[in-house]
Amino acid sequence: MLAQYYGIGEATGITVDLRKDGSYELSCCGVATDHKQLTIEKKVVGLEAIANLPERLNTKNPVALNLSGKEVLFRQISVSAQDQQEDISKLIPGINPEDFYVQRFTSGEVLFLALIRKAVADHWINILREQGFTVLMLSLGPFPVAQVLNQLNVYEGEVLFNGNKISRDEKDNWTGVTFDSAFTAPFTLKLGSEVIDQKLLVSYAAAFQLVLAAKLELVSAAVDLLDTRFSEVTATRKLKVNAALALGVFFILLLVNFVVLSWLNAENLKLNDKVSLTASSTSDMQALTDRIKEKEDLLADLGWDGGANKARLIDQVAALMPGEITMKDIAVNPVDERNNRSGQELKFLGRRIRMAGSSEQVIAVNEWIARIKTLKWVKNAQLENYNYSTELNTGKFTIIVNY
Repeated sequence: MLAQYYGIGEATGITVDLRKDGSYELSCCGVATDHKQLTIEKKVVGLEAIANLPERLNTKNPVALNLSGKEVLFRQISVSAQDQQEDISKLIPGINPEDFYVQRFTSGEVLFLALIRKAVADHWINILREQGFTVLMLSLGPFPVAQVLNQLNVYEGEVLFNGNKISRDEKDNWTGVTFDSAFTAPFTLKLGSEVIDQKLLVSYAAAFQLVLAAKLELVSAAVDLLDTRFSEVTATRKLKVNAALALGVFFILLLVNFVVLSWLNAENLKLNDKVSLTASSTSDMQALTDRIKEKEDLLADLGWDGGANKARLIDQVAALMPGEITMKDIAVNPVDERNNRSGQELKFLGRRIRMAGSSEQVIAVNEWIARIKTLKWVKNAQLENYNYSTELNTGKFTIIVNY
């Protein structure tokens, strides 16, 4: 499942055509894959100065280098499958294998050998390194095109492009390769529905097999340095993918753990609030409840006809009291002192609550009044008086609540 993410996602194929006069021509093709489809990202044709490459290509993308032309030697040998792994010195007598990088490509019963002197190949690998590129694969001649011929709009017979002629039999096995500058594609070449310049075909094929290296039988030269680099790059990508997966799993577990703990903590806080509120109400309001009960009994004796639950009203008002206020007295339906000066008959102020207390600042008192007014059953709440004592450094107040 994860193997598809271990490979290289983006690569650049660079073809260096070495001419007989010592000059060269560069053709470059950048490809990218999202593990479902492969797209061509960059195209550079006919460049004759390698110093200009960093301006045209992304140097961070690994490179599949292809060398062709003057310095590349080719041999075509008809051999059995058993002979195809023979030492190169036996297949081409008189050659020193230590001096050459060798590429083997087998098609049917034909072995195509491509050789280049190590000094020449290393020269171009180092030049690209100096320009900031990392070469991971070396191929020689047009042979990497075998990887992409099934994508071309060429369906049988010979394939001609950019000085190369590939001969094939009825089974599409290669039977020969011929080189001549006169060989050009007789029609516009397409990869699927995308038009491609014939000079870019080898570059595309080189980059193609680099990004799909795990799925293809590579057509490349054996270069120990590049093989080591390629193994290191794929190992690093594998490590990063596995690390990202492990980090993702860890993050998910951490997130689940956080959500569960947060929920449990929230539930615990709710329970603590309920316990604290119950304890506070029991201890702080018991005295007020007892006094209110006595007054209710007195009112009942005086003919009180019932109505609102006074204890509940007091509880609600007291619960809104700011901490800066000290309550001294609270009375429901208090005695009307103005109308009871004769002392012959008691009269009470109906449907009112009078609260007396002290506070160093009148702001806290006004805040309490504002909170009381938010209760649905309160018709009006007002400050009857507030007298500040400089000796006591506090003020005494009286609040009247109509309900």
